[in-house]
Amino acid sequence: MTPEERAALDAYEKGQGDTPNPATHPKLAELRAALDALPDVRRLNGLLDAAMNDASDPVPVTIAVQPGLLRLLAHIAGLDATAAGRAPDPVSASLAQRVHNDLENLLHQLATDPTNHPHYAKAWNALCAAEGAPELAVPDGTPQSGPQAGERGVF
Repeated sequence: MTPEERAALDAYEKGQGDTPNPATHPKLAELRAALDALPDVRRLNGLLDAAMNDASDPVPVTIAVQPGLLRLLAHIAGLDATAAGRAPDPVSASLAQRVHNDLENLLHQLATDPTNHPHYAKAWNALCAAEGAPELAVPDGTPQSGPQAGERGVF
């Protein structure tokens, strides 16, 4: 991503009601440029750009889903359709929409901050360590969901 594109994206992401960030770290711009220069990040940016500008027709894919999950999805889609006052969509359309939404979310997360993915977070953290800025490091793993070992859950 070029500096102009990054500035435009940053401006878009700030939106209305943004509060100023605390003082910018003196190495932040240098580290961002170094991250953008990594081959993996350049490849990611090319893939993101292609995905954002893809006007092609959707490609049909086949996935295996347990029948019980499809029944659950059909039930929930039926509840949502009833609440909206319309007929429910076929379960295949509901499933396709959920997959599409998940992929759009992935696209947004990676476009706005590639360190949302552990691979790029580790690359960023390595750059921060090499430049003596460990305070800019980010979590590099997926957060655990549910109770940790030895803990009890809500139920």
